[in-house]
Amino acid sequence: MMRPKAKSLLVFIISFIFGGSFSLCLAYEENLNIARTNLSILNCEEVKNRINTMLELHYQYDHFTDELFSRTMNKFSESLDQNRIYLLKSDIEYFSNKSKYYLSIFSNNNCNFITDFYKLFLKKVQERKNIINKILTNIDKKNEVEYFSIKKNSWAKNYTELYSNLKRRLKYQYLKELNTNKNIDAKNIIAKKYLKLEKEKLTIDNDKLFGTFLNSFALSLDPHSAHLLPNEHDSFVIHISNKLEGIGAQLIEKDGEIYIKSLINGGVAQKDGRIKPNDKILAVDPGNGIGLQELSDADVEKAVSLIRGKKGSSLKIYLQRSTTKGSEKFTVSLQRDEIELKDDKVKSALIDLQSTKIGVIKISTFYTDIKCKIRLLETCKGVAYDTEKELTKLIDNGAKGVVIDLRNNGGGDFPESIKLTGLFIPKGTIVQTLDKYHNLKKYNVEQNPWIYKGPLIVLVNHFSASASEIFSAAIQDYGRGIIVGDKKTYGKGTIQIVQEIPGTFGRKTDGALKVTQSKFYRVTGKSNQMLGVETNINLPSIQETFDTGEENQDYALPFDSIQPVPDFKPIKNNSSLIDKLKILSSKRISINEKYNLILNKIKHFNLGKSTLIPILSTNLKTIEDYINAKDIDDDSDEENNKILADKDLQLFESLLIMKDIVNLPNENWVSYTPKK
Repeated sequence: MMRPKAKSLLVFIISFIFGGSFSLCLAYEENLNIARTNLSILNCEEVKNRINTMLELHYQYDHFTDELFSRTMNKFSESLDQNRIYLLKSDIEYFSNKSKYYLSIFSNNNCNFITDFYKLFLKKVQERKNIINKILTNIDKKNEVEYFSIKKNSWAKNYTELYSNLKRRLKYQYLKELNTNKNIDAKNIIAKKYLKLEKEKLTIDNDKLFGTFLNSFALSLDPHSAHLLPNEHDSFVIHISNKLEGIGAQLIEKDGEIYIKSLINGGVAQKDGRIKPNDKILAVDPGNGIGLQELSDADVEKAVSLIRGKKGSSLKIYLQRSTTKGSEKFTVSLQRDEIELKDDKVKSALIDLQSTKIGVIKISTFYTDIKCKIRLLETCKGVAYDTEKELTKLIDNGAKGVVIDLRNNGGGDFPESIKLTGLFIPKGTIVQTLDKYHNLKKYNVEQNPWIYKGPLIVLVNHFSASASEIFSAAIQDYGRGIIVGDKKTYGKGTIQIVQEIPGTFGRKTDGALKVTQSKFYRVTGKSNQMLGVETNINLPSIQETFDTGEENQDYALPFDSIQPVPDFKPIKNNSSLIDKLKILSSKRISINEKYNLILNKIKHFNLGKSTLIPILSTNLKTIEDYINAKDIDDDSDEENNKILADKDLQLFESLLIMKDIVNLPNENWVSYTPKK
């Protein structure tokens, strides 16, 4: 196959910016024969070509070195053995220590070391069955208190250590199942889960195995590069565009069967009305000539790939529904369509706090219209376009201040973050980027009639990343608003390009390469990489205790800084205002019983952060209940505010801080005049 760079490519710049006896048994053949057909996408030569292309594109690396090989084998091991219950440290080191030899044969299109490692892994999977059976048989909820690490485990050095780790994991899973329902047969449920996991490991095909290795290589470069197989690329495009082509059904797997989990509001299936949640999918005819495909003992990934398809195409779904009279089987024929994912679309609400109206805008992801972007001279919709509509609606209805909620927003489209910032800043540089060739580029908003000039708060947490950090940093640096929430954001300061690989054998695509190509910097010259955006006012949450920031990711690129933008000048100095607001907020939190419960849990987590914590204390729910869009004229404000105060302490305190800003005297915020 041709190297990806030699093909016609579609490139997007994005910022993207998991008491009886029990037996696990599945057949295993020593002579491994990985499924391969003439329609396979990947072979050894193509694996090498894709690796070379990633190296040509990457911000930091140019060659497949011994170090990168060792990193790749570590990530390959993690991909196969996510919970580190099958492989030992010595298994990985055996292959890593022979990096020079494997790299030399790899250069000659020999990938035997990949299949050899997979054979070793499958052998370990078979060997661990007896251990799992033995532990499950002897588990007792009255046993001594077990502990389970909240940090990622290291690879076990020997069999004894692996047995101990597996025993703790199984005990945790057992207690968790019992906590859900004390009357269930928890041991059999866990046994079935491990049997399913074993089957998944034993039935990896050629493309999946080589694709896993390629993604492991991408992750050896940095945490945000990735190799995407066609179905993974489809999911990525759906995420970034906030749209899908299909029928709008979300699926779930239960005991080897595929069920309808829910229907997307406004989707084909929901409008049709015949398909209901909890219907079992028996088979699918995707309408592409391959005929009826049974889904018994299939996985969700396969089911999704059959149901998704081009807008206007037809499919048949064979279903079974349980009723009070028994079960009925029926067939539904549908025509696929483009469906907007409304759950992730920008939402807004107007909150009335004792006669002070405050607007809340929830932005879950930085989506964009990808299809529109490749058309010239056309205004494209996306997060900035939708936010402008909601912002105008809020202000026209009397909002005195606005809170932008970016919690758990992991990023998305890079240009959308620039457009969004332009709604709040009149002109100037928003962000700077630097590529591997040291080319510096400034991204500006030109003089514009900025939509909103009043008080602004940006609410973030530890999972606000990438494009969220570009927006938050610019708002903070210009003094345009105040950042509140967890101590800091995620700390992702890199930008990826996505290089789509055109399809062969009638496929729409043969996958894509997502590669880190540049780093971004604030107007001050400071990078968000590792550090994130520090909040002006800390509103603690459980998320602060999680080791999930960029600084905790393997092979993250280092922090650095560049020169500030020469003509940068803040709009406003908020330091004295922030000092006043901190005092007022701190007093409220100190007497808030619910918030103090959270603070005590945070202390508990922090004490156990570097060691082990009691297993029975891990069943904690995060304090989040994002506000839903509600009619602007809704008259149940008092009731809604009470629910909000109980369910989402961070957001409610953000609203109270905004109320303080609005009511503090002598704060010079430019007023807003609604459009006529």
